[in-house]
Amino acid sequence: MAIEKKKTGNDPAAGKTGFFGRLKALRDERSGAMAVNFALLLIPLLASVGLSIDGSRFLLTRYHLQSAVDRAALAVATIYQGQSTLDAIATQYVTKNFSLSETTLGEVSTSVSGDIITVDGTATMKTLFMSILEVSEVQVSVTTKVKRAGGGLLVSLVLDNTGSMWSGSPSKISSLRSASDILVDAIFDGETEPDDLRVAIVPYAATVNPGSIADTIVDTHSYGLRTDDIDGWKGCVMERAGADSIADTGPDVAKWSPFFWEPSVDNDYDLDDPDTIHPGGYYNSNGITGPNIGCPTPILPLTKSYSDVDAAVDALTAWNRGGTLGDIGMAWGIRTLSPGVPFDQSTEVDPKTGATLWDSPRWRKAIVMMTDGDNVFYDLPGSAGPNEAHPGKSDYTAYGRLGESQANAIFETNNKNLANEIVDDRLLSLCAQAKDKDIIVYTVTFGSSPSAATRQTFQDCASDPGKYYHAPSNTELENAFGTIGAELSKLRIVK
Repeated sequence: MAIEKKKTGNDPAAGKTGFFGRLKALRDERSGAMAVNFALLLIPLLASVGLSIDGSRFLLTRYHLQSAVDRAALAVATIYQGQSTLDAIATQYVTKNFSLSETTLGEVSTSVSGDIITVDGTATMKTLFMSILEVSEVQVSVTTKVKRAGGGLLVSLVLDNTGSMWSGSPSKISSLRSASDILVDAIFDGETEPDDLRVAIVPYAATVNPGSIADTIVDTHSYGLRTDDIDGWKGCVMERAGADSIADTGPDVAKWSPFFWEPSVDNDYDLDDPDTIHPGGYYNSNGITGPNIGCPTPILPLTKSYSDVDAAVDALTAWNRGGTLGDIGMAWGIRTLSPGVPFDQSTEVDPKTGATLWDSPRWRKAIVMMTDGDNVFYDLPGSAGPNEAHPGKSDYTAYGRLGESQANAIFETNNKNLANEIVDDRLLSLCAQAKDKDIIVYTVTFGSSPSAATRQTFQDCASDPGKYYHAPSNTELENAFGTIGAELSKLRIVK
């Protein structure tokens, strides 16, 4: 009987059954096939070891490059100069703070979007072991984004002051004043004259009142009158013809004309009898009369005075008749921010950059536009005080009466529904222009009157859906204005 002998752990031959034993056997094997197998096995083993080592070097390179780019981003975030200067400074910082053997620094670049600065950096790392796989170098890329600390804010509040704002209890107009106070207090943050804030207020209805500068931008010769001859002219203007009606151009291109509602069946007054003139603004009535009905309180140009802004908010009131023409409000909102006449406050020089406030990269620009209803040409339907219905298609507005020559030249229709849709389209065009000028646009619809179409128009007008608010109630209006004020205050973090 043959007896099988089992090899013990001390038997030298037993090592050939383990991993290292197999490698030793392969090494000692002299046949051609085994030599090829050993070579094939050796290549992935070396590649695995090389990948591990070069991978660790890659992570180390990325860590050091990221650290250098982070420092560069913090440095350029405090500088408000041109793109080439920012690139040069960022490159200087990265070059100074990044140095590793077998690596070469690549391109360093910057980009600016609003108050966010992005710095990108690249480097090339030579491999030590992966070259056996024909990978002699690898690219390392990192990115850092930082928010600029500090900056100024130009903001225009474009606010609906039409007759429908009388409705409600408390009235919508009183709620608008309260909500505006909340927004204003948020952005002023307790300061009385902050250097890094300018605020304008644009009340609008069917006209806009440019205020103290009105007599410098109007052409009264077309009326055959001088402004001094217009007894009691309040300052509201007729919008210009053609594209200039909503263009951001000054009186050097085309002048405005004074808004002066002549006596008529739907505005029954006698200019020589003050007792017949009741222009409104103090009570809710379509029976108001006079040359200035539908003319709101004056525009407040950009100012850093809290007391002036507070007084302008307190003066907000509702003005019956004419309708709601939001395109006119937005056009004047843009004009209050942009440089050049009729309002040129944004041409003030920023001492920190030497550029105008409008052009300075430190300063952000924003418009907050609010309405409580649809854009509409109103037409008095019947008796109201001394007034009767007019045979025309609408009340008198900054575009004249719908169906008459001035309005026809712009709208080419006397159909109110079509004209109202055109006003919406003109508003959206102006919103696009504002956004193209880097103006952040916030919009608010208030109450139950705005239709679904109007709410969509105002959402489309906003810079993004998150900057549109619908406030069905007075409390929600205050909440919306408070939220917007908090966001705007973040744009002027003064350090």
